[in-house]
Amino acid sequence: MQETLQSGALSGRRIFMYRTQICVKTLKVTEWIAEYCQPETFVPLCRECPEYQKNWSCPPGVPPVKEIAGKYRYVQAIGLKVIYEERVRKEALTAPGRAEELREQSYGAAKKKMLQALLALEKVITPSQTIMAGCCVLCGRCARIDGKPCRHPEEMRYSFSGLGFDLGRISGELLEMPLLWQKEGLPEYNVAIAAFLHN
Repeated sequence: MQETLQSGALSGRRIFMYRTQICVKTLKVTEWIAEYCQPETFVPLCRECPEYQKNWSCPPGVPPVKEIAGKYRYVQAIGLKVIYEERVRKEALTAPGRAEELREQSYGAAKKKMLQALLALEKVITPSQTIMAGCCVLCGRCARIDGKPCRHPEEMRYSFSGLGFDLGRISGELLEMPLLWQKEGLPEYNVAIAAFLHN
C-alpha cells in the first residue's frame, strides 16, 4: 500500500488537508465479474440516484459489463483512500455545505487525478479500459441532460454501479478499505474505486 500527503487551502492557510493510501489487487476478469457483479441487484438501485438518465456514464443505456470487460483477461482493482486530517473534519462542521466543499477539494480532486493517470496508462498499455466509481464529472453539466451526445466519449468511463458491481464488497473485502458513511461532516476517510482492465 502506497501513502502520499496532499495539501490544500483551509480557511486561508496552506496546510495538509489529507493523505492518501492506494491498494491494488489483480484478478482475472472472469473471476471479478462472477464474484462482484450482480446487475440484477445493483443496476435497479441507480434509479434512486440524481444522475439517473442525466449522465452518459450512468443508466439507462449502459452496455452490459461483459461487452465492456469481456475482451480483457485481467483487472487491477484500485482503491484510493482519502484520509482527512482532523482539523479538516472539524472545519467541515463549521457551516452548512462546508463538508461538501472540502470533500470536492480533496476527495474530488484525488479522484480526478486518479482518472487522469489511468487514462494516460490506457495510452501506454493497449488495449485497456478504465471503470470508475460514481458518475462521470468531466463536464460541469453532462450533455445528456440536453439530449446531446457525450462531449468527451474518449475520456468518459462507465460507472461501477451502472454496470452492476457491488462497491461495498469490492471496497471492504477485496481492497480492505470499508466504505464509511457519516450524516454530518466528513468521515475519517472516503474511498475512490477504479478498475483497470487489460490483457
